[in-house]
Amino acid sequence: MKEAWTALDNRLKKNENLNESIILEMIKSKAGKLMNRFIASEVISVVVMLLVVPVFIFVLYRDGGKYLVTDILMYIAIAICSFYPFWGAFKLHGLLKFDLSQSVSNNVYYVNRYNVQIKREHKIFQNFMWPILVVLVMFSYADRNATLPWWALCTSALVATTLLMFWTNKIYHKNIDSVLRSLDEIRELKEEF
Repeated sequence: MKEAWTALDNRLKKNENLNESIILEMIKSKAGKLMNRFIASEVISVVVMLLVVPVFIFVLYRDGGKYLVTDILMYIAIAICSFYPFWGAFKLHGLLKFDLSQSVSNNVYYVNRYNVQIKREHKIFQNFMWPILVVLVMFSYADRNATLPWWALCTSALVATTLLMFWTNKIYHKNIDSVLRSLDEIRELKEEF
């Protein structure tokens, strides 16, 4: 009877270890998918910014000199879109160091580093760049003597863009918190092994 209990106890321990390793792999998979989303988002942002620069240059070339405010707006847009690929590459460099086969503390460091970079980016853009761009767009429309339908289109586009910024910011924070929780769970499971 003692042997039967020992055999049963060994089987239960094996099942427990197997279940913990399955849970660990599921958590790693979830964290990895979220980090891949961040990487894909950064790559798409860099590509879009690179593709938009020629459009702004074309608009500046076509309408340059007609409207002073539009020219200023285009120069600012070109500067932002030209700088962003370097910033995006810097963020990507840190994101690509995230590796679930490495230590959890290193991964927490890279996630927190990315989190700080994104918070700074959002703060600078939402508090400084976005208000300046909105004011310049409004002055540009006034400079062009835009009609009421164009003003309605401009206003709805600015409102939609503002709402989109806040929504993506909220989703981002939800996902980054999920990655950090997953890394804590991985750390706890590894300590139990």
